[in-house]
Amino acid sequence: DMLIGFSHLEIGRAVATYLIDKGRKRFALVLAGDERADRRATAFKQAVKVAGLGEVFTVNVGDSRTLRSGRDAFVKILERGSKSKPVDAIFCSSDLLAMGVVTEAKSRGIHVPKALAVIGFGDVPFGADMEPALSTVRINGSDIGRLAAQYLMNRAEGQMVEKPIIDVGFSIVERGSS
Repeated sequence: DMLIGFSHLEIGRAVATYLIDKGRKRFALVLAGDERADRRATAFKQAVKVAGLGEVFTVNVGDSRTLRSGRDAFVKILERGSKSKPVDAIFCSSDLLAMGVVTEAKSRGIHVPKALAVIGFGDVPFGADMEPALSTVRINGSDIGRLAAQYLMNRAEGQMVEKPIIDVGFSIVERGSS
């Protein structure tokens, strides 16, 4: 009867809108096997479709959430893509996958962000230290933890919870990769 968190659907829509506003037109997703990542992906695809920008190519890496699986996913995107109209924006379900995409792009001489924008999810600390620094979605986990603990303590003390559902929101952290 209490919920403290954020909307994965809103994140997917917001990232698509952000990339579209940056002038990106051909999109891909790199996803690990995760129901929450699927929700973000569904909303991302819907926003791209509503904008009239076509299909979003998706690579699912299963349970592998490694830098290597991000690199391999980008190779699949390149193999599927058109030389005349290559993907120019990729949203990844984790920062580690996004770091793999950026690493593979750089190893192939593809300029990030000029030719390819890459956005991750999670805002891991070392993402800001990459070159280019990784753009990402930041969730305020400490607010979620603090509020959840407070709500549980209030409930244990017999107090009513005034607002049982709280959305702590998120932010898109724009750095060098987008």
